[in-house]
Amino acid sequence: MKLFSNLERKHYFLLAGWLVLNVLQSAFTNMHADESYYWMYSQHLAWGYFDHPPMAAFLVFLGDSIMHNELGVRLFFILISTLTLALIINELDEKKDLFFLGLFIISFPLVHTHIGGFMALPDTPLVFFTLLFFLGYKKFVAAPNIKMALILAFVAAAMIYSKYHAFVALGLVVLSNLKLLRNKYFWITVIVTIVLLSPHILWQIENHFPTFKYHLSDRTKPVRFWTVQNNITSQLLVAGPLTGLLVFFGLSKFKVNRDPYRRAIIFSVLGFYIFFFLMSFKNRIEAHYTTAITPLLIIATYPIISNKPVLKKWFTRLALPIVVILLIFRFYLAADFIPNYKQFKISFYNHKAAAEQIKKMAAGKKVASFNNFDFPGTYQFYTGDPSIHLATPGYRFCQFDLWDEESAAEGDSLFIIIPDRMENTDLIQLKNGKKVKTIVIPEFQSLKNLDLSYSNVDIKNDSLNMQITLTNLSGHTIKFNHSSMPLIGFNQHKKNEISTTPLLQITGEEELAPKEHVSFNYSVPLNLVDLKQSVLIFTQTKERNRGKMVAINVDDYK
Repeated sequence: MKLFSNLERKHYFLLAGWLVLNVLQSAFTNMHADESYYWMYSQHLAWGYFDHPPMAAFLVFLGDSIMHNELGVRLFFILISTLTLALIINELDEKKDLFFLGLFIISFPLVHTHIGGFMALPDTPLVFFTLLFFLGYKKFVAAPNIKMALILAFVAAAMIYSKYHAFVALGLVVLSNLKLLRNKYFWITVIVTIVLLSPHILWQIENHFPTFKYHLSDRTKPVRFWTVQNNITSQLLVAGPLTGLLVFFGLSKFKVNRDPYRRAIIFSVLGFYIFFFLMSFKNRIEAHYTTAITPLLIIATYPIISNKPVLKKWFTRLALPIVVILLIFRFYLAADFIPNYKQFKISFYNHKAAAEQIKKMAAGKKVASFNNFDFPGTYQFYTGDPSIHLATPGYRFCQFDLWDEESAAEGDSLFIIIPDRMENTDLIQLKNGKKVKTIVIPEFQSLKNLDLSYSNVDIKNDSLNMQITLTNLSGHTIKFNHSSMPLIGFNQHKKNEISTTPLLQITGEEELAPKEHVSFNYSVPLNLVDLKQSVLIFTQTKERNRGKMVAINVDDYK
């Protein structure tokens, strides 16, 4: 595959300028919360993670191994994103108007972050490998052969290892050309892809498919029309805050011309929008969920808009101020000496100073945080000291629920950071502008290895009755008569606990030795719950650090 045959020296100058801009941006910009989370991934390399496949962790690990700073974390993402821009420019084959070519591409806001930008995010390799797959597919449909089948298999596997949105992209390609199902080389691609993915599949099986449960079930909510409106608005904005309508007008003029490659492009672009539009009725759809098809959108619409003088003139007028504003904002993100105005850059601001401030306040104690999956990575990256992730029963599950990091703090004194969204009294302001409350746990006790199961469920006397069994799966005694005051309780739909009861009181046991279990009857008054929602039974400490949780559907026992 000749990937850059259409590039000339002037194109390389354009790419080099964008590369230098992103290197400088990365070197001077604090890490985003998500990047800190993926950096924690990279400290525990595996074939899978709770939220995403392992590609982002692997790329972060490579860069961080070369240099432990923000540029190191982002290094391979910058290189990959530059290659993505090179592929787009090569495919557009624009030799004359380099100014409009550059303006058109960087007018898409996601180009500044996910495609040709600087952030260490899973979308960056997903976009690169998706575009590479389409360019390979173009050659494959023209002349199917074993070489292209194998290349597509490796690229498809890399797509999936980057982000699960790849399944949507690959499915839409097949849907655009069902004749593939009768092509032997297509099935070679499928089989080899599955073989390449087998380590990740085994990881999912061993961990009981946490990623798919989270994305397909745990995040699902009742129909909420504001999420639909939000998705439509955000997709217009990421196509260009002022030029989005022109882009979609250009897309409406796109012609397939009986070309399987062009048909795959339009199927994928429209298919992504339709898929996430339907998903938006049950979930909040982030603007970047459609990032994978942004290069296809650029490739489809650039020739149409650039060849119509009126469209081209208005696109330039509308895009130029937006691009200037985006570049100014990028400088603002990188400049810690410019104060954070109204939380505009709170995700990038003064992380090192805030982390060192917390370390000083902890005065030698181990540091932990509540309901903040990015804090441990940020704190450890900027101080070198580990941090513990704690969570209430209503907080989202994340990678820390698969790791057993709480055991490292067992019996220690912990300095706890509580965000202002949880507590709004006795707040202090950190140097990054965030307001938090701090507490100290004198002797930490984790309930993560206190297994919780239920049986003999029935409804009687207006109560949901069951037998609860707690089993100590840790290697040490778990104390019910302890300063952490272990509790059992129930809630619904991620709300605070409706009711809790001390385990010491309900079991009559002061402690539970390793491998021992205790059973007791537990009741949930039905007048306290919504019968249309499942009831969540959980254990927690008095500080509300959760242990195990199980969900019971009331309708199953009526």
